[in-house]
Amino acid sequence: MTSLIALVVVGTSFGATFAAAERDNDGFLQERSAGEATEVLPGPDAAPVAGIDEALTELARAPMFDPLPVDWPGLLNHYAENGNRALFTTPTGFTDLGLKLRARLAVAAKAGLKLSAEIAAALDQMPSPSDTASQARAEALLAAILVGTAVDATTILGDDDQRGAKVLADAATLDAKTYVDRQLPGYYRFWALLDRMPTHVARYQAGGWPEVPSVKKLEPGQSNPAVAVLRQRLTVTGELAPQDAQAPADPNLYDAKLVAAVETFQRNHGLLDDGIIGGRTLEELNVSAEKRLRQVLLNLERMREEGPVFEPRHLIANIPSQEVKVIEDGKVAFHTKAIFGRIERKSPTLSSVIHTVKLNPDWTAPYKIAAIDEVKRQRKDPNFLDSHGFTIYDSSGNVVSAQSINWFEVGPGNFPYTLRQAPGPENALGPVKFDFENDHAVFLHGTPTVSLFAKQDRYFSSGCVRTEKPIDLAEFMLQQTPDWDRARIDAVIKTGKTTLVKVANPLPVHITYMTAWVDEDGVMQFRKDAYGYDRLPALSAEVTVLLAMGQGEAPAAFNRD
Repeated sequence: MTSLIALVVVGTSFGATFAAAERDNDGFLQERSAGEATEVLPGPDAAPVAGIDEALTELARAPMFDPLPVDWPGLLNHYAENGNRALFTTPTGFTDLGLKLRARLAVAAKAGLKLSAEIAAALDQMPSPSDTASQARAEALLAAILVGTAVDATTILGDDDQRGAKVLADAATLDAKTYVDRQLPGYYRFWALLDRMPTHVARYQAGGWPEVPSVKKLEPGQSNPAVAVLRQRLTVTGELAPQDAQAPADPNLYDAKLVAAVETFQRNHGLLDDGIIGGRTLEELNVSAEKRLRQVLLNLERMREEGPVFEPRHLIANIPSQEVKVIEDGKVAFHTKAIFGRIERKSPTLSSVIHTVKLNPDWTAPYKIAAIDEVKRQRKDPNFLDSHGFTIYDSSGNVVSAQSINWFEVGPGNFPYTLRQAPGPENALGPVKFDFENDHAVFLHGTPTVSLFAKQDRYFSSGCVRTEKPIDLAEFMLQQTPDWDRARIDAVIKTGKTTLVKVANPLPVHITYMTAWVDEDGVMQFRKDAYGYDRLPALSAEVTVLLAMGQGEAPAAFNRD
């Protein structure tokens, strides 16, 4: 049989597949057919592929597959037990699943899937099936690559009935896009976090790290017996270099090198990086290695589920990290601190698109906020509503004065008024509001209470996302909108006049909840589960056995002699 490695390049190359791809409605790259004859066939009705066993056996002997954990015996059994029916090919082209798999391999490789140059070359050289022999070669190649790279097939994320070639069972029954979304995510953060999973497994298996004894407050330069344990703790997770932990002159002295390590730890856990060890820093230091591993597993599943909606260019407002980022092709193009909903008024998770920037926004207080929060403020200070630019309307739309209302007789369930706040320095929305459609009546905006951004835990809003740099974000968002440079934005804001600006390049926005991820600089990040949403998965008894699979080591398959 002709070797797959020696195939002549025919049709669209792997690199060209990516370049010639087009975006589907979810922001993924989707391969164009490039003139190939295609026929969509559901697995159970597909015709048998003659010679598939010989094609798989030949591939199993190819050295290029050595790095991949391909379940070769399972692959042979799958086709034999299913009448050699094709999943990815037809005699004259590719099935819908085959097309989506080829396209997704390119996207996933760009996002972080480790796919060798040799395998990419083999995909380059794979022609569109045109006869029995070429169909068998193409079917075998796609099946082997899928079984060697699919998340459920090759990592501890998969269940027992999905590992190895068992992952193909769902391929014949699930929608093609749903299937490739789950097995080959196109979201770069997924692959970056998956790459770190073996490290967390290894730390867990090694027994984790020592618990740092409780201290009321430990500042740089002080001495305390807890320092020696702290030094061991940070050596395990790498914030402190091993050579800096060895034989210190005073093992109880909180010295400069250890302070720097603590500051690094604090930054990577969303804490104020002041080097001072108090309750919150101790809390994060003493989260166990097992819990961190379970947190990684949980967030990998979140990324698999949510990843398909993340476009190459998007704004992400992550609640646990209390920040807003604009991501462009995996790089941070804009960053600002953020404030999210307090525990009793949680910010929702959602996806939408920002089409409009509103400069000098006015604000109509939602009923609940007006009847509870603003009433409390007015009771405390009888001049509050007037001094903060509010106009009060009764149920007939007539303006009424604050002095005409007995504020101790109104409240939730008895508040027949509307409170509207004029633009200005006291406006609750700050100088800018970013509008997007959603079912929760929330949006991004500024705030007059900028001092709150200095806080470590910033859960103060009633559900909306407050940004520290709203004018800078407006400038960034309007940079492709003609005649809206920073000078004009500043000039309009000075007028105090409410002005709506349509964004020339609307920006997808996602309010998310991720408590573990690898950031765009390659640094592992963890955050506290402030809303109590994390339902950490139990660790499988097979973690030890499957660690090798998580690292991409291939099990023994065929005898190559």
